[in-house]
Amino acid sequence: MERGLTVDVLFDLAHFRVHTTMKSRVSYLIPLPTTVIGFFFSILGKSREEYIKERTKFKAGARLLEIKGVCRENAQLLKLKRSREERTTEELIILFRPKYRYAIWGNKETIDKLYKRINEFDFEFVPYAGINDFIFFDIENPKLYDEYEETDEIENTYLPQNLFGSLEMTENSIVYNLPYVYTGLPKTVVMGLNVKFKLKEKVNVIGGVPLYDCFLRL
Repeated sequence: MERGLTVDVLFDLAHFRVHTTMKSRVSYLIPLPTTVIGFFFSILGKSREEYIKERTKFKAGARLLEIKGVCRENAQLLKLKRSREERTTEELIILFRPKYRYAIWGNKETIDKLYKRINEFDFEFVPYAGINDFIFFDIENPKLYDEYEETDEIENTYLPQNLFGSLEMTENSIVYNLPYVYTGLPKTVVMGLNVKFKLKEKVNVIGGVPLYDCFLRL
């Protein structure tokens, strides 16, 4: 039996990224399913080996609820090659006081353990960032779901490029079309704030958060 869980997560500072080549990293406005699953697994004290083995059994996603500001800074990245060095400059996006709704769907026993630990603030490890950087502040409003909904409209989140139909924007909208690593090859993810996306097909959602597997597939 499966079940879902959503929680609202607040950070002081956050920078989410995924390596797209050996020397380049891309900043994301909203963390992808791999980061969200890792966040929940750290609360349960699961090792990296367990994460790699078990992550395909879960679906996850995130939605940006609010943000206090964005800082862009340039960082010089160093790639070491045999007998030489290569340097490149990347723009990093640092997020101030972002608040997200994280969602995860999978094995009922695991979800129930997560719900209990979050309610009691009993974390095996403070949620770790992997290749991301963030300062965790608080987690609140855990909610369980025995069923998910289906929709072809989502807001303030992301979707793989192949599902993109159209979007509605305001003058305060932010939209990114960014690469991500998918079975070793870069694909594209569309994400945005103050944006409503119309999808080509329906996705499963809980708490307004779309659910994808760790490779951003339905």
